[in-house]
Amino acid sequence: MSAQSPHDGPKMDTTLYPELSPDAGDPGAGLRRFATAAGITLAPLRVTESASAPHGPVTLVVEADRGIVHVVLERDRHEIQVKLMMPWVGAALSGHAKTLQDVAQAIHDWQRGDTLTMIAGRRGWLTASPRAVAHEEGRAVEYAWDVARAVTADQWNSSLVEEAYNTPQLRQLAPFVTHGTLRFHRSPTPPFSHDLFEIGPADNNSWRVGSQQAPLGTHTVVTTTAEAIALVVDALPPDCNPAIQASDSEHD
Repeated sequence: MSAQSPHDGPKMDTTLYPELSPDAGDPGAGLRRFATAAGITLAPLRVTESASAPHGPVTLVVEADRGIVHVVLERDRHEIQVKLMMPWVGAALSGHAKTLQDVAQAIHDWQRGDTLTMIAGRRGWLTASPRAVAHEEGRAVEYAWDVARAVTADQWNSSLVEEAYNTPQLRQLAPFVTHGTLRFHRSPTPPFSHDLFEIGPADNNSWRVGSQQAPLGTHTVVTTTAEAIALVVDALPPDCNPAIQASDSEHD
């Protein structure tokens, strides 16, 4: 994507976007104008387009402290897609706006620090991400367990995940399931320490248990989920406290 100055940036067809007629089709100028009219001060804004697809969509990027906002305008039709991004979590709110005035109001809510639930309730065209809501409400670890249990329900490793969930020392950690392997983290979002043990599948319906940083060949092989979980618990470092999520400022 290439950034453009306000003077040479891409222009929208004003027959498709008549609200941009006062701005000669400049979407960045239009968003600023709608924001100013509503008494809203926008965070720094830039306009981008794909150098390889000059007739493709135009993206407005608003660099708010809380997280970047992406506003994508299609060039062949009147369509405005909006994503408000939370660091390390991804799209916290997303939807299709009818006008740039709606976009300006949503960005104002975002910049002001309104909760995701409040913004989604106020702006009916936006949908809040359950993961982002859980992160904002301090329920990220609980949500991670809900996801891990849901994706393994009725699967061959469901008993492992359920037994880990019912183990207090592990339930306080953030789980992550990948390729049948159950990993534990001190935080539900990056950066991860990768210093805790993981449990993965082994031959003959067994389990391998060992450090996430160690070669798989060095892992211990056991036959039951109870044995596997006991090894993980025994290997927890003394400073392994309940998983906590870093604030957005700590991720910056």
